[in-house]
Amino acid sequence: MIEQLFSIFTKSALSFQEQEEGERVILVLRQHYFVIVLPLTLFAIVALFPTIIWFVFHNTPQYTPLEEVFWFVSSVWYLLLWLIAFYHLTMYTLNIVIITNHRIIEFEQLKLFNRKVAELHVHKVQDVSTHTHGLIETILSYGDIVVQTAASKREFIFKRIPNPEDVKDTIMQLVNSKISGTEPL
Repeated sequence: MIEQLFSIFTKSALSFQEQEEGERVILVLRQHYFVIVLPLTLFAIVALFPTIIWFVFHNTPQYTPLEEVFWFVSSVWYLLLWLIAFYHLTMYTLNIVIITNHRIIEFEQLKLFNRKVAELHVHKVQDVSTHTHGLIETILSYGDIVVQTAASKREFIFKRIPNPEDVKDTIMQLVNSKISGTEPL
């Protein structure tokens, strides 16, 4: 168990626990940074509320009993805000897609203690398409990637991935290299 704990310091960023023999990591993908920056900015703005309330309503230099209530409510406010921000950061960090020379693996964190892992072998990929919705996604160059298969789960959708066209090209190169029997990338 201690070996596993310290392995986070010695293992490469391009390896993972379920990696097969001879499997090489090509891409490690997370959602675009804008996906997490937007809620964190909102949290930072909301965190200012107690300070603003303090300066607006605290205009007497002497002590009042309401100050203790204010500090208690402010503490609870910041605790809840931190918990919500931690939840968003955790979801962002744990949702990951790994593309290797043999397969595509999606680790999707649905809730704090609810995780789904989906795996797709590259030779089963039939089609890859990208979808960019709206002005912000176009300007910041992120979107959804849809991988079509012939398996029972017909499509894998990776949401809000940066540079979806480049990722699509990489997946198609892997598929073509599997079909032709050459070494990928």
